[in-house]
Amino acid sequence: MSRSGYNHLMPDLIVPLGSRSLAIRLGELVRDARELVGWTQGELARRSRSSQAVISRLENGLADVLDVLLVERVLDALGMRSELHVEGRHLGDRRRQREPVHARMTGFLAGQLARRGFVPALEMEVGAGSVRGWIDLMAFRAADRALIVDETKGDLPDVGAFQRSLAFYEREARAAANRLGWNPTRVVVLATMLDSATMAQRLMDNRELLTRAFPSPVERLLAWIDDPGAPAPFGWTLAMCDPASRSAAWLRPTTLGSRRRPPAYADYADAARRLKPGRRRPR
Repeated sequence: MSRSGYNHLMPDLIVPLGSRSLAIRLGELVRDARELVGWTQGELARRSRSSQAVISRLENGLADVLDVLLVERVLDALGMRSELHVEGRHLGDRRRQREPVHARMTGFLAGQLARRGFVPALEMEVGAGSVRGWIDLMAFRAADRALIVDETKGDLPDVGAFQRSLAFYEREARAAANRLGWNPTRVVVLATMLDSATMAQRLMDNRELLTRAFPSPVERLLAWIDDPGAPAPFGWTLAMCDPASRSAAWLRPTTLGSRRRPPAYADYADAARRLKPGRRRPR
């Protein structure tokens, strides 16, 4: 950060944590602000209840461990407002993966794919630093080196965020698969929705958007899963799932297509009650 250009205006400073650049850029900001108001390091030290040596180390980015309370006092003495913003949205994936309905669905899907020659892996971490997430289910088939990336949903409060997550998982899936020694040549994206009436209505409310985002029909995906020689899906696939079903149709079309069968559950709460361990529901 150049010291020129600070004679009239001090800029906001946004620096990602987790790198040495934070101490350096913060030090430059403090030095430029101090010089702008015409103080010596000693004067700033007196006003911030520290020492000239501490201020010197701070301005030169030499602090191996930043004292947050000291930085707050220094910035306050300079009349600068500061806040610490901690981004943790990706941790919502972990909370969701602990939910009983979600766990039941992913376990059901993993079992179905394993019986058809795929090797499943659950809750695969992807990304790095603050840009991270967890793929609910990945499944690899060695016969054609195909990788299925599944995102399982018991509810769908934000369709846009859901699509952005899927795109991120699709980009990161190969690296995660390579860590397992799979080295896939094809990545197939599947989004599996709880087979509930509220989910069906949510999909219908976003019909136009979802129809464009998920062009490949469930039937094509199922045929390809059963036979590696069958035509592969030509885009993302959206399907419904009842993890308690004993039917051969373990993945079902959504209400966006030609589906006629009514949903298995009224809503998420209904599914959570009826899918409790040890409870059996005839199908």
